[in-house]
This record gives sequence, structure tokens and C-alpha cells, in this order.
Amino acid sequence: TADHLRTAGQLVDVAVGPEGDVAHAVVLASISSFFHRFLEGRSRELRQSPPPHVPLPPGATLWGWRAVLAFAYGGTVPHGREKEVEEAAQALGAPRVVAACALRLKSDAQEGGPEPLEEQWETLKAMEQLHSSGLGCDLQLRAGKEVIPVQRLALSCSCDFFRALFTCPMREATHDPAAPLATGLSPAELRLLLSFAFTGAVAGPWPAVLEAAETSLRYQAWGLLTLCLDVFTRGLTPETGLDVLAFAVTYGLAQVGRTAEDYILATFPSVVATPAFLDLPAHLLIRLLRSDSLNVLHELEALEAASRWLVANGDGQEDLAKEVLSSVRFALMSGRELKKVPSVTAGAADPKVLHELVVASLAPMAQLPCRVRSLQEVLVVCGGDKVTTNLAARKPSGQLWFAHRYLSAVGLVKQVEWRALGHFPDGPRFRHAIAVVGNILYVLGGKRYYGVHDTLASVYRYQPMDDAWERLASMTCGRSYFAAVALGDFIYALGGNSGELYCTDAVERYDLANDTWRKCQPLPMALCGHAACALDGALYVSGGCDEACQCQTSLLRYIPGAPATLLAPMNGQRAGHIMEVAGGQLYVAGGLCQQDGQTGYRDQLAFEVYSPKLDTWVLLSPLPHAHVVGGAAVLGGELLVLGGYSHETYRDTHLVHAYQPGTRRWITRGTLPHAYTDLQACVLTVPPALRGPNCLEDPSRSPNTPNNI
Repeated sequence: TADHLRTAGQLVDVAVGPEGDVAHAVVLASISSFFHRFLEGRSRELRQSPPPHVPLPPGATLWGWRAVLAFAYGGTVPHGREKEVEEAAQALGAPRVVAACALRLKSDAQEGGPEPLEEQWETLKAMEQLHSSGLGCDLQLRAGKEVIPVQRLALSCSCDFFRALFTCPMREATHDPAAPLATGLSPAELRLLLSFAFTGAVAGPWPAVLEAAETSLRYQAWGLLTLCLDVFTRGLTPETGLDVLAFAVTYGLAQVGRTAEDYILATFPSVVATPAFLDLPAHLLIRLLRSDSLNVLHELEALEAASRWLVANGDGQEDLAKEVLSSVRFALMSGRELKKVPSVTAGAADPKVLHELVVASLAPMAQLPCRVRSLQEVLVVCGGDKVTTNLAARKPSGQLWFAHRYLSAVGLVKQVEWRALGHFPDGPRFRHAIAVVGNILYVLGGKRYYGVHDTLASVYRYQPMDDAWERLASMTCGRSYFAAVALGDFIYALGGNSGELYCTDAVERYDLANDTWRKCQPLPMALCGHAACALDGALYVSGGCDEACQCQTSLLRYIPGAPATLLAPMNGQRAGHIMEVAGGQLYVAGGLCQQDGQTGYRDQLAFEVYSPKLDTWVLLSPLPHAHVVGGAAVLGGELLVLGGYSHETYRDTHLVHAYQPGTRRWITRGTLPHAYTDLQACVLTVPPALRGPNCLEDPSRSPNTPNNI
């Protein structure tokens, strides 16, 4: 940082005050008009040794000056003698320091004043303005045929290459500032590094981000590289995933490569549809096709991808075609799929070679070559209720399960391998709510049984890595059939059934740091069976039933401390549904709604997505099966909807459905350990020991697992 360089006496060009405190004039000029005038009037001889001495103006004491100096580099004013600092800041023409002191004197609080990081950004913006006007530029760099003036300090702080160039004992460090210094950079590369030095951002389309990442590696601009890699891993799309994978392989970035490859495998059908897929190197295509984690609806999709690539790249190379096609698991194809093989591979491979591969793959084997996906994070289901094995009664559950692996077998046959995670510490509960903060599960309220007085107010915290439960402060009232959402340092409990009330508008929030509950402004109307999510610093609440048992179409934005805002309504009523955030949008599915023109309810199969930017809803492919009071989570690029029941047949469902946004389709992932309703689902990371080969692979079949858990 600039302060480290100042402390080391590197690139300093001014000495100030009676004790000659060295500093960088461009930093001081960014906050002080006094030093701005000095920068404007100093001579072109920028490398004076020792640096020129500047006496303090009248009214500026040594303490006050050093407080201004600390603010220039750190963005904060030291505590103590604020009045003296304020007077020094006025003498030096530092209005931001004056404002910080005035605020602290007015509030008489130790925490008074602006945020240091915000002030540092303001200083950086001022340095950029100085650079744009030509002030503070102490060197000219030749990039290609262009000569670009620069501030050595700005480049040194953002790029190790330039820091070494300007501060190490090399001839470049003492280069005449009047003569351009030749570099190996192109004008675009140098402007990119300069822009990042002042803004900390990269502007431009996707190719510009790739170029920025390559430039950052060549010139050791680690801050820029970190930003680019963050964009790579957090902003992956089917169009960019292959570029990121190729970049990671080229530069040996193992973690980025794993992230990109996992994304490509999870969204493979969407990736195949992009033009970049045809440019994929053969060895990477083969690696993807052979991966157990390849996420395809059926094996014919893998063959279609291989054939498309071979038609574009095969050029009649029989050995290449054989190696690529041998990566497809023909043994997992159904009879109907095998009949389509000749038409799918037309023009991609010799029919004789293809016939040999198919016959070889169908040879008797001890075990089918199922594709087995295992994700780092796991889907967790907790609580709910189910019908007992003898169908005599319903019984709440206190069990927690996690999905260890996802198996794809012949045709469309898929299965989820579940393992036991634990139990609620105080017995079973259903119609509860959960929230996850930093891989810690919070379980709130719900019901232990079916009576009015069985509603719970208790709250527990579960740390899966330690398998530890902790009782927390209870809510101010019992709640069930409600929503809980984590936002910032709080968990909000909104509405629901409460005691004798069918639904309530009461909202309260839990302080994670202090283990306390506090009431908040109520919802605009009493609701139960609604769903809620947090997005961009606000809570969104959709649907639910009102006091007249009418299902709602409403969507409201609830920001703590501000009035709730009604947004565009959904296309249909729903209650007992799910809502999840994915890709900056809100997806709602399942639940029930009023019967058209009749009393009573019916299943709501409509599935829709809301764009906060456009305030509009768009209908998507409907749910293939009813999920009333089911659970949901977003994992592996898919929206998972599971459990619940059908209000029209009153049958519980054990199905797990997954929506893939890239292909806009629903697939059946498998089944739950039991057909739970009124359950909750989330995503956690569990201890590696629970995922080892010695753990129980199918807990639902264990003789030690009670049938009515």
C-alpha cells in the first residue's frame, strides 16, 4: 500500500513540517488544497534527493499535521485533540478532515466520523482526477508507439511488477522523468493497469475480463487477478465456463479449474449448445464425458454432444472418433435410446466402429457404470411429518438427512443416496422455519404435534462440522407455517400461525451477536403459508393465506425500518409454496390455490420467475408434480423442489424434482428417504467423515432406523 511505501521511504517526494515527515505529494494533494498548490507549482525536477522540504502553514501544529497525514493514507482521523486537528485541516485546506472532526466533536462519540474505506476510495478518485489533469505524473512510459504519463505510486500500489521496477536498485528506478521509459506493454495493457490502479474495477465485455486476467498474471497485478478470478468463479455462465476452464488449465490455476469444470459438468446440456463448445480441446472433452459428475438427463445427451463435436472437429480421424465415443456409457442407454444411436452419430463416426463400441459396452458386467455425482455442498432435509409404515397415522419427524450422492442409471432412472445427519435435540417438529448463516443451521418454531397449543417458540442452532446443537433465545411468540430469512446480522421471523391466531402480521428479528429477539414493523397484512427470501439487502414475501383463508398473489418488498412496498403480483394465487433466489431472480413453485369458481383449494403447478430489475413475472415450465408445503434449495446450478403432498389426491410425495434454468426443464432427481410434508430443506457443508465409504449408504434401509422417524 501507499502507507507501506511511505514508511519505507520509497517513492516519497516531499518532506513536511519541522521534523521532515516524508510523504507522497500526490496523496497529500488529493485531500489538501495547500499541497495541491504545491504540486502545481513545483519544478519539473521530480527526483530531488533529499525530497524538497515544505514548512507547515500558520495554524497547523505538528499533531494536527500528522493527523491529516494519517487521514490521507488511512482514511481515518486519530482520536484525541480533534479541535486542534480541525484547525490544522482548515489551514491545510483539507475539507474532508474538517468534516470528520466536526462530526466527531458534534456526536462526542469515539466511533464518530466517516468509514475509513470510503474515505480511501475518495482519495483514490482524487488521485485519478489529478492524473487526468496531468498533475502528479512523475514518469512517462512508452507502450507501443504511445507515450503515457503515469503516477509511479499508483502503479506500484496495484502491480508488483511496477513496484519492483520503481523501487529496486535498477536503472529504471532512477530513469529521467523527462524521457519516456520503454516497456513491453501494449497501450491497452497499460491503460488497463492504470484504470484498475485508480478504480479497482474492470470495465468491458467478457473478452476484456479475460484479457485483464492474462495481463494481471504477466505483470503480477495480484489485486486485478483476484478480481478477475472472482468474476470467473462467481459469474460463470454456459457461454463463459469453457473459457474459464481453458484459462485455468493454461495458467495452472487448479482451484479455478475445478470450479469451472464442476460448473460445466453441472450445466453440460446448456454448455453444449454454445459456440465455444466446438472449440473445446479433445482431451478436455474426453475428460468431461468420462466424468461421473456429468449431469445429463440421459446418456443419449452425452452421445449427442460427442457427435456434434466430432462433426465439427473429427475430419475423418477414426482414432479420435473412437476415443471420444468410447467415453459415452452406452450401457446406460435404454432400448429406445439405443435405436436412436445411428441417426444421432450420422456423419460423426464410422458405423462399424460405433457398432463395436456399443457391443463392447453391453457385455455382461458385475455393476452398471452409473454416473455418480457428489457435490461439495449437500442438500439437507430436516423435520416434517409422514404417514407411518402401517398407514395408521401421521407422525412428525425429528430426523435430519443429507443427500450424499446422485446416481444416474439406465435411461431416466435416477436415485438420491441419503445419509443420516442427526436429530433435533428436543424431539420432532414440522411446519417450522430454518435459516442458514455461515454454514450454521438455525431451526425456529414449528409444531411438535397437531394441536393449537403444540406451536413452538424455541430456537436452536446446529453446527454440522461439530455435530453440536445449542438452545438459543426463544421467539416472543410461538409460530408455525411461517417464514424465516437471514439478512445481515439478523434472522427475521415473519407472520405465520400463532397460538389461537390463524395468521399474524407480527415480525420479529433475532440478533445473531447478542442472542436476543426484538419486534419489528409488522407486515401490511396477516399471513401464513407465505414464502420469503433475501435479495440485495431486502426481504421479499410472496403469497400466503390471509385471515379469510384466501390465497394471495401478492409480492412485497420488506426493508427493515421502511414501509413495505407492494410489487407486481404473481400470475396465480399460491400458499404453502416455495421461493428461492437464483441468478439475482426469485423463483416460486408449488403450493395450492383457490379452485376456480368453487370453494376449496387445488394444486398450484404454475412455476414462475420474478425479475426485481424489471418488476415483472414470467411463467416457466409448470411443475411435473404437486408439491404443497414441500421444501426447496438451490444447489449445483439447479432449483430442487422436494416432498410435500397433492391437495387434490391427498397423497404425500417422496419425489425430488430439479429445474435446470439453462435448458428450462424439470427432471426427476430421485426420491426422499420418506414421503415428508411440511419439511424444510437447505444447503450445508458436512464433515468429510460422514461422506466416507464406511458410512451407512442407505439409512432408510437400516435395521436400526425406526420406520416412523
